[in-house]
Amino acid sequence: MADNNQQSFSRRKWLAAASAVAASAGTGLIAVNAKAAGPEQIVSSGSPGARIYDIRDFGAKGDGATLDTKALQSAIDACHKDQGGTVLVPAGIFAIGTTELKSNVTLHIAAQGVLLGSGHGKDYFAADAIPLHGDSTLEDGNTGLLFAVNAENITVEGPGMIDGRGSQFHGLTRGTPSPAGISGSHRPYHLMFYRCKNLRIQNIFLKDCAFHSMRIVQCTYAWFSGIHLRSRVISNNDGFHFISANICTSRTATSNVRTTPAHCSAVASL
Repeated sequence: MADNNQQSFSRRKWLAAASAVAASAGTGLIAVNAKAAGPEQIVSSGSPGARIYDIRDFGAKGDGATLDTKALQSAIDACHKDQGGTVLVPAGIFAIGTTELKSNVTLHIAAQGVLLGSGHGKDYFAADAIPLHGDSTLEDGNTGLLFAVNAENITVEGPGMIDGRGSQFHGLTRGTPSPAGISGSHRPYHLMFYRCKNLRIQNIFLKDCAFHSMRIVQCTYAWFSGIHLRSRVISNNDGFHFISANICTSRTATSNVRTTPAHCSAVASL
């Protein structure tokens, strides 16, 4: 009997040890505390190219006041470096300025998640790689809340919201400065893509943009589906603004927006 008890104890001990090893190693799981590790080490379980990067693990607060641009950008950079995957915006209100999307990244905004555009002009910057001349209406500006240049396989999806806080970008009366401190062609678009391939924007609420909601410049193979646009807080609130784009398909619910599919071949509204 003593031998059987000893055997049973040893088996339980072995199983406990094996479980501990699996929990710490697993299939690509890196179980580290965010305070003790750099952003590049914080990932969810799964294989390269299919992991989930929760922006709270990268320091995002989601309190609607703290600027979470750095945390969001760090999560995108880590995801891109790891052959792609999903960057998760969980429940909360995450204030951000200009952020660059990169190839093979899916930005997923949870149902109770909001990316809220900063109300301060200093939190935005122009994408210098996007020219301001050489094609129709490029002089309108090259600043985006979220943007990508020469990238591919990018998805931005809900069911959450991107709120551009557009009312902060015009003065109370004509000729007066905006609360944000920037106006005109320096205002940010919700989404701006230049020479990108395989874009997918879907099942998302785009609200109160400071300029055009989606600006798609010289891109190929873009799909827009299940989008709710509500943006009528400032002038030039185009919903879609295409410039020399190819193969675009849209299935969109619009409310109080202007939609301008200019210079886009093979645009279909389904």
